Formats: sequence, C-alpha cells, structure tokens
Amino acid sequence: MHQKHKWVVVGDETERIARIVSGDKRAFDELVRHYYGLVYSLAHKLLSDDDDAREIAQDTFVKVHCALDGFRGEASLKTWIMRIAMRLSLTRRRDRSRSTWHRLGLHGSETATHAATPAHQTPEGEYISREVRAHVRAQIDDLPESLRQVLILNSFEDLSYEEIAQILDLPIGTVSSRLHAARKKLLHQFEKSDLL
Repeated sequence: MHQKHKWVVVGDETERIARIVSGDKRAFDELVRHYYGLVYSLAHKLLSDDDDAREIAQDTFVKVHCALDGFRGEASLKTWIMRIAMRLSLTRRRDRSRSTWHRLGLHGSETATHAATPAHQTPEGEYISREVRAHVRAQIDDLPESLRQVLILNSFEDLSYEEIAQILDLPIGTVSSRLHAARKKLLHQFEKSDLL
C-alpha cells in the first residue's frame, strides 16, 4: 500500500527558507554548504565523474534557489534537494554516451565526500575492497535501473527507507523489496564468481 508521508518543515529550515526567498544570500550560502556534500556524493555515485558531479551539484542548487518559494514542506528539505539531484543525475546519465564502466561511481574515489560504505556493513558493502572493487562495480552496473537506484541510496548514501521512498516517490514496501532483490542478485553473482 502506497503511504504518502507528509513531513513538516520545522525550526531553522523554515527560517532559512524564508530568508532565502526574501533574498538573503548568506542564508542560501549556508544551505549550499550544509547540503553540498550529500548532493555531490550522490551525483558522483551515479555518474562516476568528478566534473559531472560538480556540475550536477551546481545545477541542483540553481534549481533549488529558483524553486524554493514553491517548497511546501511535504517532504524534508534534505529529501527534496536529494530528489532534485537524483533526477538531474539520471537525466545526465541518459543523455551522455559513455561506456558501462563509467555509468556508476563505486570506485572509492579519494575525492568522494562520503565513504563508499556506511559504518554498518551490508551484504554488498562487505565485499568492496581494492581487489574486487571493479568486479563489484560491474555487477552493480548490470542491475536493472530500479534496483541500482535504491541500492545506491541506501547502502552507499546511507539514506533511510523513508527518505528513499520520498526521493523516488515509491511506497516504502517497494523500496524494501527492491533492496532485497538487488542484494539477492548481487550475492548470487558473487557466489558464481567465487568471491565469497
């Protein structure tokens, strides 16, 4: 059953939005500093390119600035911004003609803002190392787009099911089932390749 979550904007988010809409440049700079790392990291995971990730981050905040006066607080500000970044990144992926090797940035780049794996180990995260990283990246790249998206957002961006549901406009149950399917496929591939 599709549950819509109405998350209310509270506290300093409300004040910051009001200041930005009224033309306060400092407030917008604060918002950019606060969320830039998350936006860049997500774009980098999806695009596997520093320049593309920086461009997507810039485009995201331009879009945020232009659309902020229409933000109604139906999702958290973070989720709303990440949704914009996700859509821009996916559009960039579709529009560019690069090899499958570059379609997913899970190579543990030193320039990435966030670590490639969260503190808690997930089935796919346990096997990412220098020796198997290229193989893992190729396996994840071969996943259907719908499975790859939820896997990146949960296991590599460490977002909650609720945040992923908001970003992708999916029921939480669908997020859960897609994550389960993605991990099952990966583990099956790892077993076949003797990486386990």
